[in-house]
Amino acid sequence: MPTPNQYTGKDLNSICSLLNRPIILTGVLRDMLTRHFLEANTIEENDLKHLIWRGDDQTGILIESIHRWRPEVTELRPAVIIKRNSCQNQRVGIGDRDQGPPADGFGHPHYSTYWTGSHTLFCIGGTGAQAELLGTEVQRELTQFGPLLSQALGLHRFQVMQIGPVAEIEEAQESFTVPVTVGYTYEERWTIKQEAPLLSNISLSKILEC
Repeated sequence: MPTPNQYTGKDLNSICSLLNRPIILTGVLRDMLTRHFLEANTIEENDLKHLIWRGDDQTGILIESIHRWRPEVTELRPAVIIKRNSCQNQRVGIGDRDQGPPADGFGHPHYSTYWTGSHTLFCIGGTGAQAELLGTEVQRELTQFGPLLSQALGLHRFQVMQIGPVAEIEEAQESFTVPVTVGYTYEERWTIKQEAPLLSNISLSKILEC
């Protein structure tokens, strides 16, 4: 049973309140690509149209996060493995305080800060050429739909930053990969509501007696 505001794959706006969780963005990227490879007519490259995604071991292409990656399956078919990179905090003011409109009501201290991060999507193929084609297919999907994704999720930035060189995977026999890295920036806002009175005074004499 989905919890309130849980992403169900039907409405991107339903996860806006959960956006300050990098694992959510991992899920969004995976969902985008599984939908793209769900039918041949949505795949641009003719040599990739047979890579139809299915939610079982009979899938033509594996699309998964790196912590759910199964190398034994990847060696048998192309794959896109999604890995989150580090996130960095960017302060927008002194102590992040009173930046922008209050997140929840007025009269309480409110705060705002930016988080900048990236994900790398490792596009894996049985040959270097297939990895190149798959990397381009993924790049074009993320580049072209990036503005809509950014708007739907309330991101300050979302764009493909880099397509890395093709390289052979040592751990997987006869497999090659092309890394595609996307960068993004999102805002985290919060309000601190005081539920107890402020400390009015401190008795130094009582402290010295202790």
